[in-house]
Amino acid sequence: MSGELEAAGALATAGLAAGAIEGREPGGVHEGACLNCGAAVAGPYCSQCGQSTHAHRSLLHVFEEFLHGILHFDTKAWRTLPMLAIRPGTLTRDYVYGKRARYISPLALFLFTVFFMFFVFAVAGGPTIGVDGSADVQVNLGPDISEARRELEDARTELTRAQEALSAARANPPAGQPEGLSERLAEGAVRIAEQQVERVERQVARQEAAAGATQPIGPPQGAAASEAQADATESSVVADEEGVRRWQDELRDAVLRGDVNVNSGSAYIDEKIRHSLLNPDLALYKIQNSVYKFSFLLVPISLPFLALLFFWKRGVTLYDHVVFILYSLSFVSLLFLVVSMLIRMPGMVGPMIGGLLVCAIPVHWFFQLGGAYKLGWFSALWRTFALAILTQLTLSIFVLAIVIVGLAG
Repeated sequence: MSGELEAAGALATAGLAAGAIEGREPGGVHEGACLNCGAAVAGPYCSQCGQSTHAHRSLLHVFEEFLHGILHFDTKAWRTLPMLAIRPGTLTRDYVYGKRARYISPLALFLFTVFFMFFVFAVAGGPTIGVDGSADVQVNLGPDISEARRELEDARTELTRAQEALSAARANPPAGQPEGLSERLAEGAVRIAEQQVERVERQVARQEAAAGATQPIGPPQGAAASEAQADATESSVVADEEGVRRWQDELRDAVLRGDVNVNSGSAYIDEKIRHSLLNPDLALYKIQNSVYKFSFLLVPISLPFLALLFFWKRGVTLYDHVVFILYSLSFVSLLFLVVSMLIRMPGMVGPMIGGLLVCAIPVHWFFQLGGAYKLGWFSALWRTFALAILTQLTLSIFVLAIVIVGLAG
């Protein structure tokens, strides 16, 4: 419940911030003196200080301002949203070249749509992650039990061979070598084989406890016996309580075993990430929060790539690209919101329509590029393909930054 409340608070904050950026439509025409500076007025705003000439003093107006800040429910929304969907190029070009009073500004629209999308995801629930067939995102827990057993047999075979090689080195040391060298090498090979056997035995014990397997694999050898038994007992508790061993438990165990390697270039960040992965649920929550809190990073990350597509075209500025990116991200946020609702509908019609709607993104880019920058169809088409490729790189950089910030922050 705390996640939903935080998302609602973030949405309210974004809506109020968007309302502050966008401002209000004039409340009406009034004459007389400005209540703020005393200058003569004959319109909805003072020509000296810019304050509205209609000062409200009702409780209803406070509620109205709050709703306006959150929902931005005025005539600008009804003008902007249809243009964003069907004439994005005209919308972008009109705003860039000064026709701004009739539209919601790209920054205000971006703030509201992004936070509104994550608010809906927090309340309705985003894609589920799990190990069963009903989950939207499947997590691979590694090899199945039969494959793990084969790996264990191979590891035991290697251990037997290493022990035989050690016995042969002790009985008949090779001539011409330093005394004891072959024996020490054989002993090292035996130790490595024993560690491999112990590791695989622990893995098999966990998987059998989680799946409720009854086929014996043979008693663990050496120092792995007590540890494997303890791990199996712990896994049994989890399986009994929840019915199935969760992917979070597998990830936590992998971190404890040292099987998760993190290499961000900083030992401090690596350690912070490994520590966060000990609690996968909290780590996932941190990453989710970081996505919408730092969604604005998509703008500076995307800007150089978009500018690269127009660096030889005169009359195009970085401001034009920022407006293009903000309106485009607003459209994608609203589209993802619609698609996420469709794929949850029963039957196949909703998911099929949702899948087709995803294809609207490059089509939207094509028309937005052509209209915003006055391009021919071929110029807009090749830039659309290039933008699709550069978007993959942009998302990779963004996801990497979000994971580092979410887990190490």
